Amino acid sequence: MLVEDFLDQVLGEIDFDYASGWEDICFNHGPIVSLDFFQKVVVPRYKRIGDRLHAHGIDLWYTDCDGDVRPLLPGFLEAGINCLFPYEVNSCCHPGELLAEYGKELRIMGGFDKMEMGKGPAAIKAYMETLVPLVERGGYIPFCDHRCPPNVKPADYLYYLDLKEAMFGLKE
Repeated sequence: MLVEDFLDQVLGEIDFDYASGWEDICFNHGPIVSLDFFQKVVVPRYKRIGDRLHAHGIDLWYTDCDGDVRPLLPGFLEAGINCLFPYEVNSCCHPGELLAEYGKELRIMGGFDKMEMGKGPAAIKAYMETLVPLVERGGYIPFCDHRCPPNVKPADYLYYLDLKEAMFGLKE
């Protein structure tokens, strides 16, 4: 109710480009709550929030939800949450799989396999190349989820950043 009351006070008074939320309702093996609980308790509340957002022209809503979100994704989309952040490859799947399944209805931020960063430039480039079609289709922003792991050499991380800029940066 707190979020809903807050939205009633600010929506229409302030122009928002998008909405964001945070909840770590999943871990590497899926949701930490039952799907029944999620559908009966969580989704209706998210729908009420989503209805308020959409009524004010906010059509991009992401939530920070870690882990394997696949079982919850239909409920997220039904409620209006249409972007995942920071998408974790290692507890789910390559972002291309979900984007292929859900099409333009879903957007993803993250999804760069940070374990590939620890393998050096060749692995970084090979993985980055798998993301090209996703960036080109739109609705996808690649970066590693959370933090860069400690086994990644600073030079390799800088290579990753430079490569990403070269492949996806601003085009003149």
